[in-house]
Formats: sequence, C-alpha cells, structure tokens
Amino acid sequence: MLSEKKINKRIVLAGGPGTGKTSVINALKKERFYCFEEAAREIFNEFKLKGSNFKTEPIKISENILDKRRHDFESANLINCKESIVFYDRGIHEITAYLNLIGNSSKYWDELPFKYNYDLIFLFEPWKEIYKKDENRVEDFSDAQKISPFIVNTYRKSGINMIKVPNLSIEERVKFILNNLP
Repeated sequence: MLSEKKINKRIVLAGGPGTGKTSVINALKKERFYCFEEAAREIFNEFKLKGSNFKTEPIKISENILDKRRHDFESANLINCKESIVFYDRGIHEITAYLNLIGNSSKYWDELPFKYNYDLIFLFEPWKEIYKKDENRVEDFSDAQKISPFIVNTYRKSGINMIKVPNLSIEERVKFILNNLP
C-alpha cells in the first residue's frame, strides 16, 4: 500500500510593519507550532551593509525575499509539524503589495501571487499603540498604514480567505488564531 503524502496547511500572518505578527509567531513557536520567520529583516540588513536599501534597489531586494519565501513555501510539506499546520510571518503576496505601493511592480510581480496558494491569511492591521521603529523598521506609522490596503488587495485578488485579527494581547491573538484555523 502506498503511503499518502502529507499535506500541511499553510497559514500566513500578514500585514504591514509593526502590527504584531512577529510577536504572535514567537508565541506560536512556544506552543510548538512550526513557524517560518520573516525573510525581509535579514535581507534588509545585508543590503544595508552594502550601502543600499529598498528605495534604491526594490527589485533586487524583492528577488532575494522571493527566493527565501519560495523556499519556505516549498518546504512546508517536508516538515512534520503540530496539527499539520505551518505558519508564515508574511507571504509571497506581500512582495507584490510592496512593489505596487511604490509603483514599481510589473506583469511578472503582479502574476506571481496566483502561483502560490496559502490556506488562510490572518490579517494584522496597523495599530498605533504597539507600533515601534527600530534599526530596520524606519517607516513612520503613517507610512506603515499605507501598505495595509495594498496587502489586502493583493491577497483578495488571489482569492485566499482572510480573517482580520483583532487588536488584543499577544496571548489573546494566539487564541483567536488557533480558534479560527481551518
């Protein structure tokens, strides 16, 4: 008898910078869920050391982020994980959203989201009370607010179900997510 290939559900925590996604990912890790970390921070650091940034090299940086996110997407079913679920701190679609925000997208980037289907998106919206700048997050809160509609639109166009995560404590957000899994 042939063994059945394991299919893990791919769940994305999506949203702009400073919305609490990474804090929730860290809490989910403590609950022993497998979580793919955000690729952009490390890549932004690498480019910063070379003297460039997303404003000066958006396509090159986006290609690097895509390589990492594509690898994570493709790795999902190779992992033995709790409840057959993997979580992502952002998805491939958000690369397209950022490029559309700055007016630097193309047919390639606009068609890219249709090639990757996640099972569910948990949307984290801008939340001023928790927003903090750091060495990699240089946007003001108003800049962070601008990306949210682009993220929503990109996931909506690809037909993936989205659930808005309420502004609650980290523990309550984790509970909300776990209670709304497919």
